[in-house]
Amino acid sequence: MRLTVGKPDERASLPAPRSSLPTPNSPLPTMDLHRAIAAADNGMWSIVIDCLQDLPLDRLQANDRVLDLALQALLQGDLEQQWAIAKVIPKLGEIALWPLLEIANDSDMDLEDRWAVGRILGAFNQPQSIASLIALIQQDEDAELTSIATGALAQIGTPAIDAVTALLDPTAVNAAVQRGLAVRILARIRHSQTIEPLLQLLDDPDPQIRTSVIEALGSFHDPRIPTLLISKLTDVAPNVRTAAVVALCLRGDLATELNLLDRLQPLLFDLNLEVCIATALGLARWPDPSVVPVLAKVLGSSQTPDRLKSAVILALGWIDTQPAIDTLMAQLTTASPLAPEPIVAVGKSEREREYASHQLVAYLQSPHIAATPSLASVKQEIATALGNLGNLATVPALEQLLTDPDDRVRLHARAAISKLSAPVGE
Repeated sequence: MRLTVGKPDERASLPAPRSSLPTPNSPLPTMDLHRAIAAADNGMWSIVIDCLQDLPLDRLQANDRVLDLALQALLQGDLEQQWAIAKVIPKLGEIALWPLLEIANDSDMDLEDRWAVGRILGAFNQPQSIASLIALIQQDEDAELTSIATGALAQIGTPAIDAVTALLDPTAVNAAVQRGLAVRILARIRHSQTIEPLLQLLDDPDPQIRTSVIEALGSFHDPRIPTLLISKLTDVAPNVRTAAVVALCLRGDLATELNLLDRLQPLLFDLNLEVCIATALGLARWPDPSVVPVLAKVLGSSQTPDRLKSAVILALGWIDTQPAIDTLMAQLTTASPLAPEPIVAVGKSEREREYASHQLVAYLQSPHIAATPSLASVKQEIATALGNLGNLATVPALEQLLTDPDDRVRLHARAAISKLSAPVGE
């Protein structure tokens, strides 16, 4: 059921196009309001919205007629029009709050209208708005409405923290659901005032809640948090361990003080593959040179799954140091089916472009390459990598590839030489 908003009393015919409206004796704001009224009488909500958007702030605020028009557009317009008028309604001020609260809490209203109003309430930093949104969460009558209410509370931010924290009450009827929603809101607010309520949930029985808490706490540099994150590296839930790894890998500044590399290294061999992958990629954020031999050990193990090896290769490419490049190039001599991947990683080097290009050329001209699986693919990737690295000294090596028996290798070599802006010989 849609709320029927009373039609305006004034019955004006639709004015001429906007370009002809302004005249010295007819101020544009007044004409816009008259035009909006006439457009509403004809159900032309896009025109109503355009007119209201053009009204100055002093004509919008505390104006019952404008409020009436805005609510009509909200409740009778289509989705696109609802989104447009939703940007205007908060400018009306507190006069709009009570009608919005009435709509939001009316279970007989169309859900789509309540969704639209729920989003708008996030722009009202008022106790009544916060209380209404909390009530929607507690009722949990519609998943989308609940989700919109959580987003609106997160938008309100710090003024909503106390009310959201109250959702953590373990005696509530829907306690587990409310805790999960509360964590989502607190995590999105991203303010230090959320640390205390989040800490209450660090040992929650629900692993998803523990995961969300760790993800939120990881963004704060509170001295209590790193030790708590370390304790979660042994959590029984893989998602929790993964979240702890990701959060700790963002604290390279504490790597030496907390001996983080030794604490994280066992996670590279975790029983859960996703934990291993997150650890490998996370360690790539650290400038510590001792990370490379740790990753090299994982890459060189015959017990390492291919997905983890791919993640380690990617991580070494991000590290982009000469030892990391050497580790990647050494992988090419192991007859691994992942042979093209180290080449791609080396070819994306930024800091060590010249070194990377020399290592690729050296491999291209070495006897090892003959034993490489998928030889043509490897040569193609080397040609592409050399083109990306931009070292003109590699052009002679690329020219040698122009005589390769494989058409695709010759094509990639020609493209690389062209990228290096060098003349291409036949």
